[in-house]
Amino acid sequence: MDNFNNNLTDQPLTKRERRLLKKQQREQERLLLARRKKIKKTVFILLPAVLIVGGITFGLLNYSRSEPSENQGTPKIEILQKEYDAGTVSMAAGKVKHTYEIKNTGDGDLKIDSIWTSCHCTTARLTVGDKTSSEFGMDKRSTSQKVAPGETGFLEVTFDPAFHGPQEVGPAVRSIYLSTNDPQNRKAEVKLLANVVQ
Repeated sequence: MDNFNNNLTDQPLTKRERRLLKKQQREQERLLLARRKKIKKTVFILLPAVLIVGGITFGLLNYSRSEPSENQGTPKIEILQKEYDAGTVSMAAGKVKHTYEIKNTGDGDLKIDSIWTSCHCTTARLTVGDKTSSEFGMDKRSTSQKVAPGETGFLEVTFDPAFHGPQEVGPAVRSIYLSTNDPQNRKAEVKLLANVVQ
């Protein structure tokens, strides 16, 4: 078989075969050139876009790091009572309220940028100094409050035992979450427990 192939390659090509072979080579060269042009065009378009996006990202990262703050220390959230048991609560008696003390025991400003609850029947509001936030619940979350080093904030939580109707009796555990800049406790949680009766 190899001898047969060798014999075929040893034979001179006809004029027509040479023209066809040259035509194929030119076509391959043309396709290769077109592919190179397409790659250059793509690089020419994408490279500036990548550089611009990278520059913007780098600038934003540096800006957020160098953003001046009044206090460069490290905040530390301390919640004096993380869990409150309201005991047996009657739907007919109305809403239950409890206030949690949130202290900043660190040496940097404690920022609380989000508060939310685990259920629609529970709401919360935060008071720091003379500033009281709006009421937050399961869906409404955003805030921006600062607790200075050594300062205490007060998180007032309201639980409505009748919110879900008479079929929702028995033990209830509701969580309230705070998103903070404390590097050791980015998401703090307090709980309110109750035994709901009609």
